[in-house]
Amino acid sequence: MVLLIPLMLALFMSNLDQTIVATALPSIGEDLNASSEVSWVVTAYLLTSAVATLIFGKLGDLYGRKKIFQFSIVVFLVGSLLSGTAGNVALLASFRALQGVGGGGITSLVMAITGDLATPRRRATHQAMLGMVAAVALIAGPLLGGAFADGLSWRWIFYVNLPIGVVAFLVVAARLHLPRPPAPGGGVDVLGGLVVAVFTACAVLFTAWGGHEYPWASPVVLGLIALSVAALALYLLVEHRAAEPITPLRLFRTCVFSLASAQFLTAAVVLFAGMVYVPMFMQVVQGKSAFVAGLYVIPLLLGVVAAAGISGPLITRTGRYKLYPVTGAVLTGVSMAFLSRADHHTTALALLVPLALAGVGLGFFIQVSLLAGQNAVGHEDLGVATGVLNFFRTLGGAFGTALFGAILAVGLHSRPSDPAENAEAFRTVFAWTTPFMALALVLALAMREKPLEPLGGVGEPDAQPGVLRPDAP
Repeated sequence: MVLLIPLMLALFMSNLDQTIVATALPSIGEDLNASSEVSWVVTAYLLTSAVATLIFGKLGDLYGRKKIFQFSIVVFLVGSLLSGTAGNVALLASFRALQGVGGGGITSLVMAITGDLATPRRRATHQAMLGMVAAVALIAGPLLGGAFADGLSWRWIFYVNLPIGVVAFLVVAARLHLPRPPAPGGGVDVLGGLVVAVFTACAVLFTAWGGHEYPWASPVVLGLIALSVAALALYLLVEHRAAEPITPLRLFRTCVFSLASAQFLTAAVVLFAGMVYVPMFMQVVQGKSAFVAGLYVIPLLLGVVAAAGISGPLITRTGRYKLYPVTGAVLTGVSMAFLSRADHHTTALALLVPLALAGVGLGFFIQVSLLAGQNAVGHEDLGVATGVLNFFRTLGGAFGTALFGAILAVGLHSRPSDPAENAEAFRTVFAWTTPFMALALVLALAMREKPLEPLGGVGEPDAQPGVLRPDAP
């Protein structure tokens, strides 16, 4: 717990910054006289954190996770301090991009370090605790963002990270000891990093801009899509030839890892559909205020927390995990099907119950996808595998938001601005999540369960001799 607490603090800090800014955007735009450009404050963080998730996971495998993790915390804190002092939106977006580099590294490395500290079976309980912390941060973000913007200043959204990060850094420096990895056989894959940055930037931008800033058929969006495809093809070629690739393609030769990656992406698609479009449904269809509408996301995220708390200890006890994604796919699919029948007369209870159950199902998926993916690779690839899985989650969230946004836009534009009519557009959005859960069920059934054996964790009594000494080579 001495080591888990600073990991929890760092993860809470990085996840908080994914949502805490959203509710303060109007205040930031008004204060900096740039309301139309303020969305870049969110987009810049998303872009750099997605790339850093991949790259920092690999750097941790090559040069040791402790120092790369500490570097990530420092970068995040510097970005936070500078963001709090920014005098215009351009500077704020730039500093948020720097903050995203640290945040992506933190998210990836916390999960990988947990894999170092615990055996595969104990890892389930530890990662469940971290998953609960991450979900609580996502819940607290909008509430704290609004409170700081209204009561103090939006700048405190960034300053609040400083004491949390300093404590995490100091405890990690004093107490975390991991074996040093062997010297890398090749240099850093700089070309791969540049290409994946181009791919991620194009992919995130066309999903963020399509149907909002620009029409889907506009040259800008079509050009970004074409660049994304070309960059992805080039990235696969570069990684195939690199001595130390950021994303070793051999990982995907393992069926379990490939299925776990697809499950992570699918779960993120549906999770973000709930997080983004349920509050919008409450405002547009049921006429709720923005604050009240945001509260309806809480049952969904609390379901994720509950699922992590239930499944983690059970997986640790039994070593078996296939049951949970199968159950999660059915539970989420049925719950979203009920949600797709909601309209302007639907009661709060009739919305909150399926949202909570959908969160439980998604929590089972997220917990097991990470665990199964890590368990399918060797320890030398633990960091990069964790980074790849989190990268798929980021892409799933971006693509899900864009896809359902396009479906909603078509529905709203074809109907008059009346709550009863607009409800049909949202029902279509929620109904389209069920095919994704059907796909998730197929993936879960296809996954061959590799039982978790309590072997090899750093500091465990049954770990191999020679890896227990702090900083041993």
